Amino acid sequence: MSIFGNKSIVVRRVFAEDSDSELLMIKEAILTYHFLSIDIEFPGTIFKPSKQVIREGNPVINYHYMKSNVDVLQIIQLGLSLSDAQGNLLDFDFPFSYIWEFNFRDFNINRDHYASDSIELFKHQGIDFEKNKEKGIDSKDFAKKFWDYGLVFNSYGLKSSLEKIAQTLNAACITGSSHQAGSDNLFTLQCFMKFKSENIFESKWNETNQMLLFPLTLYGLVKTIR
Repeated sequence: MSIFGNKSIVVRRVFAEDSDSELLMIKEAILTYHFLSIDIEFPGTIFKPSKQVIREGNPVINYHYMKSNVDVLQIIQLGLSLSDAQGNLLDFDFPFSYIWEFNFRDFNINRDHYASDSIELFKHQGIDFEKNKEKGIDSKDFAKKFWDYGLVFNSYGLKSSLEKIAQTLNAACITGSSHQAGSDNLFTLQCFMKFKSENIFESKWNETNQMLLFPLTLYGLVKTIR
């Protein structure tokens, strides 16, 4: 796949002062590069199901836990990659490929909920919370512009443990550190393109002409996914 090519990958780390210009750049590029991969970093997981609940795998309960965490946690980073149908990353006709990492000001370690082990991991991986608080993007402003610029589309969900999916596919992260939005969203795109090449997302039908699994699926929210 082209996404595993030889070009060096540059992570464009974005803060409030250059957010508008970078989003406009993405708006223009997406006319050619139609595949968009996003990874969002939150400060851990604070509501966790019991082992019994995990074993039962109830989609309604899984959704409740996921939504409860997202509702109370503040965004830290959003990573974004663009590629064409063959997995070629955006390169602006330069000898490098480019992906994005947007840093947000919303999370305040002195005020907001978080999981301590996740924060320590983020610090170890190089996330500067003080810089984010001082120079980061306001998420509400970002969300409005992201919508206004037409960057929100129907999408496929690939969400379990990214590491577990990658192990199954024999894929390895090709740039940056894990648990940073820039490298993780590219890793997600690698896995997506691998699935795509094997026609995983084509709808399957049974003998009574009923769809067995919708292409648009979030892991854990449909019981047939394991």
